[in-house]
Amino acid sequence: MGMGVSEDSWDIKKSVIEHYDRLAGIYDSLYGEEQKAKIKVIFKIMNAEVGGLVLDIGCGTGLLMEYLAAESECLVGVDLSIESLKKAIKRSRRLGAEHTVSLIRADAENLPFRSEIFDRVFALTLLQNIPSPRRVLMEIVRVAKDGSQVAVTGLRKYFTAGEFHRLVSIFRECKFSSEDHDFVAILKVNKQRINIGLEKNRIGG
Repeated sequence: MGMGVSEDSWDIKKSVIEHYDRLAGIYDSLYGEEQKAKIKVIFKIMNAEVGGLVLDIGCGTGLLMEYLAAESECLVGVDLSIESLKKAIKRSRRLGAEHTVSLIRADAENLPFRSEIFDRVFALTLLQNIPSPRRVLMEIVRVAKDGSQVAVTGLRKYFTAGEFHRLVSIFRECKFSSEDHDFVAILKVNKQRINIGLEKNRIGG
């Protein structure tokens, strides 16, 4: 257990890992169409960009890979579920993308990357599984380049619209949309404005 990770937090993560390890073999058949629907919504409102270093946090079985592997210089997927990552590896081979896709077992709250290296970041159907969603968003801010785009979704059955909007409001520059199952936010990383916002939050308690 890493520093700063409480026992309760790790218990939540272990439960999530076990859940997605069990689902990995049937995840695409259960949720594939739902996931593809939200991905299509995202790309309708996200600025079209080709190339660069892209991060998919909570990549699961790698569904997003089908949309991004061919146009990214490198697509990095992270997840804690080993069985899901095995499925993602098979998908990368099927797409012929083994040389442009890297898949890593890692914790979304403690990403193993240098600061300011990613051109785009995706965190889809992730936040409801995380003990501290705000910490994940701050990790995204850390690893993303200034001015980069971030796509985040929140399941409607876990978040109200107000809760989701407040959660992602640290980015200040947001475009919101929704589909049947999720709230969708396309965010722009502006490190100066984010830092100012955090300072105000600290001063105000």
